[in-house]
Amino acid sequence: MKKSYAQMILISIAVVLTLIGSLVYVRYDSRKQVGINYYRQWSKYYVKKQNKKTAYINSQPTARNPVSISEGHGYGMLICALGGENGIVANEEFEKLNNYYLKHRIASTALMSWKQTIYKNKVQAEANNATDGDLYIAYSLIKASNVWPQERAKYLKEATAILNDILKYNYNPQLKMLTVGNWANEGSKFYNMMRTSDVVPQQFDAFYKLTGNKKWLEIKRSMLGYLSKLSMQSKTGLIPDFAWVTKSQVKSVAPNTVASKYDGDYYYNACRIPYNLAQANDKLSKEILNKMMNFFMKRNKVYAGYYLDGKVIDRHKSETFGAPLLDAAINHPRKYDKLFQQEKFLVMKPLVKTNYYEAALITLVAVQVDKILN
Repeated sequence: MKKSYAQMILISIAVVLTLIGSLVYVRYDSRKQVGINYYRQWSKYYVKKQNKKTAYINSQPTARNPVSISEGHGYGMLICALGGENGIVANEEFEKLNNYYLKHRIASTALMSWKQTIYKNKVQAEANNATDGDLYIAYSLIKASNVWPQERAKYLKEATAILNDILKYNYNPQLKMLTVGNWANEGSKFYNMMRTSDVVPQQFDAFYKLTGNKKWLEIKRSMLGYLSKLSMQSKTGLIPDFAWVTKSQVKSVAPNTVASKYDGDYYYNACRIPYNLAQANDKLSKEILNKMMNFFMKRNKVYAGYYLDGKVIDRHKSETFGAPLLDAAINHPRKYDKLFQQEKFLVMKPLVKTNYYEAALITLVAVQVDKILN
């Protein structure tokens, strides 16, 4: 009788453990499926294969002639590298994008042409670079070197070449900050202008770890410092797309300085900042992020752009602005739970087919399946 009772207990325990194991597997599998589904949609809508070994990101899917820009290509390579970390993406897919980057570097540099227009089998490439695109490409190569160790030496060599040329062509040594591109050189009036979304502290740490060049730590400290000064200039903590920097002052640029009349507002460049800061662990990054997140925690919707005082620019709900906030909320569980609950729908609906920027930011969140749907 005792033996029979003991057997029943053991059987019951085994059943419970099996059930728990099944639930954990299903929960993980469903999380992984989110990343797979979004990667497949993103790849279908935006990744265009030139041939068996080369592919690019079409940033204008509705245009007559496809257009690839380095920013979009960098996002594409990063999506593949992050997806590779979670077993979603094969090395072959990353390699196709990497091969395209290698074919469209500016002459005598490792920097990518910021824009290429594809006319059937011909490509018209611009002669300048955009710093953000090359930062993403370099970081994606570092991530990929860990995911696919058989290509490690190759990827790290390519990343090092990019980083060396960023310091050569996209660096202001007086202010210890990155310029917006090689065209904003010392003879340009834009030499002292900073694109605030180029502040990527976690990536700067990775660049230092790879190269051993302490300039990357100096860049991290100085550019985070400029970002902090901008954050302190408003109660909202919102930061403009672009800012003028001197040794004594940091201030927003005027309207129409570079891209639009909202250059001095929290708009389509600065909306990436929560994503950039959420990846970092240093105190200053967390302080800047926290002030900004507290502003959005008090709102029931995330709109398409804000003036620095918090007034809405475009009163329609924006997934482009919401995706970086969702990522920040995921990276800081419980602290920003309201924003997580408010924006988690972004990874529960079909991906947009005609807006590569919005799609890229959402997919960047979705492929990080180990953090989603806790």
